[in-house]
Amino acid sequence: MKELFKDAVKITNYNLILTIPLIVFVKILDLYSLYSKYSVDSVPKFVIASITILFMFGVFCAGWFYMVERAVDLSKKVFVLDEDRAKATLNLFKTIPEGVGKFFLSFVGVYVIFFFIQIVITPLVYFLGANIIGLLDESSMMSLQKIIVDPSLSNEGMASFIDKLSPEQIVFLGKWSLLFMVITSVVMYLLMLWIPEIIYKTKNPIVALYRSLAKLFKDFFVSFRLYIALWLIGFGLLFVNTFAILNPFAYVFMSIVLFYFAVYFVVLIFLYYDRKFVDSDVVENDAE
Repeated sequence: MKELFKDAVKITNYNLILTIPLIVFVKILDLYSLYSKYSVDSVPKFVIASITILFMFGVFCAGWFYMVERAVDLSKKVFVLDEDRAKATLNLFKTIPEGVGKFFLSFVGVYVIFFFIQIVITPLVYFLGANIIGLLDESSMMSLQKIIVDPSLSNEGMASFIDKLSPEQIVFLGKWSLLFMVITSVVMYLLMLWIPEIIYKTKNPIVALYRSLAKLFKDFFVSFRLYIALWLIGFGLLFVNTFAILNPFAYVFMSIVLFYFAVYFVVLIFLYYDRKFVDSDVVENDAE
């Protein structure tokens, strides 16, 4: 396990250009979301905006995840000169169009399937929350709604929102936030190998989802330890990032760290999948 983490760091450091498509996509998505917020004022416009985001997601994921897979594969090669490694790393950009051509429809399917997963999970979360945590009484709910729709909150921020809540409302929202976090973490664990399965094995997202779940539980203890380690690191970084907002320089630094961690997270998952389910298949096939 330690070797896996160390090797993922090396691959990420050798292929820092992986952060460039990620940063560009996030910024473009932010700009488009901001534009849509003020321009989408009808159902047809909303449909067009949704389809546009769907296609943006498909193009980015198809190209970027294939680029990550090529970076992991590149790490198996031995380079005598650093110049040769640098050229090979830069050539990873050329794999993006190839990835889009191969996996665009697959990731459009991923987006649609994930949308339906959310539809199924939402009532489940509500049912669990209503029975475990409970619901606010009518007066508390009306009070909370008044705070939410208060126009001054858009300028004052989250701190002002929390200040206006009663202790009971803070505890209530905290419990619901914890429930959402637990459910989201479980779902993300179950989907952990879905993307590598598409890139390495099958372009069919439905078949890939089924097979990835089978592989996840086949190697449950290792995959769970890996996910918990990444989850703890990510949670720690997000916790630190909440305080970094108070300082512009710290915020910029933490933004860079979070982008690096996002790349590292994906590289580690792909490296784990490659060594556990790709290299092992090659060995088994050679033995036969």
